[in-house]
Amino acid sequence: MKEREFTICGWHACLQTFEKRPQDLLRLYFHKDRSRQVMKIKKWCAERKLPYRELDEAAISRAAASVHHEGLVMVVRPLALPSIHSFVAKGLSAGCFAVALDHVDNTHNVGAILRSCAFFGATGLLTETAQSVLTSAMARTAEGALDLVPVYPCKSLASALRDLQSKKVFVVGADLNAKKSLYETKIPFPCVVVVGNEHHGLSAPVKKRCDVLVKIPGAGAMESLNVSVSVGVLLGELARRQVAGGR
Repeated sequence: MKEREFTICGWHACLQTFEKRPQDLLRLYFHKDRSRQVMKIKKWCAERKLPYRELDEAAISRAAASVHHEGLVMVVRPLALPSIHSFVAKGLSAGCFAVALDHVDNTHNVGAILRSCAFFGATGLLTETAQSVLTSAMARTAEGALDLVPVYPCKSLASALRDLQSKKVFVVGADLNAKKSLYETKIPFPCVVVVGNEHHGLSAPVKKRCDVLVKIPGAGAMESLNVSVSVGVLLGELARRQVAGGR
C-alpha cells in the first residue's frame, strides 16, 4: 500500500494539492491550531468517509516524518508524472520557456527550483532524477508548485534536448566558465534553460546539446550561486525579456 501513498506536509503545499486534486486525498492530519482553517477539507473527508484526525505536536511530527509541517499533513495518491514524449511532441509555444536539470538531485534545491518555475511561468521541468527527488521534503519546499508545474522524467536529458531542438526550441546552458554573460546574450524563444549539478556542472553530453552557454556575472567575491538561486536569476531575466518581446 505504501508505494501508492505520498505524504505532503506544509500549509501551502497541502492546500495546493487539495485545490488541484482533492480526489487523491487519502488521510488528513492537523494540529488543533489549524482545526478551524481546514473545515472545508474536514467536510470533504467526512462526506467521503476518509480518515481525518487532530494530533498534538509530537504526533503530527511523526505523521509528517518532519518537524517542518506547519500543522498540516496529507497522505495522498502519488502524482502521476507526464511523459517526456508528450512534452517533446507538443513542443513549446512561441514565447515560452522551460527548465531542465542535469543531475540536480538535492531535494530542497529541486523544490526551490520548482517554486521559481511556478512563479515565473515556466511550462515544465525536465529531469533525469525525477523519482529520487520527488520526496515530501521536495514537495514542502516547492510550496505547492509540484501541482502547478509539470515534472517530466527523462532517461536521457541530452536526447530530450536534441528532440526539442528539432521542434525549434533553443537550448541555453548555464555554465560557470562560459564566456558569454546572460545579460548580453540573445536568447530566442521558445527555449529551455539547463542547469547542472552544483559540484560538476553540466555533463559533457548535455553541454554538447546546448545552443549557447551563458554565465551569471557577479561581483567576484563568491565564485558561484546556489543552483536554485541561479535558476531564479535565469528565469527572472527570461520573464523580463518575455514581457519586453524578447529584447
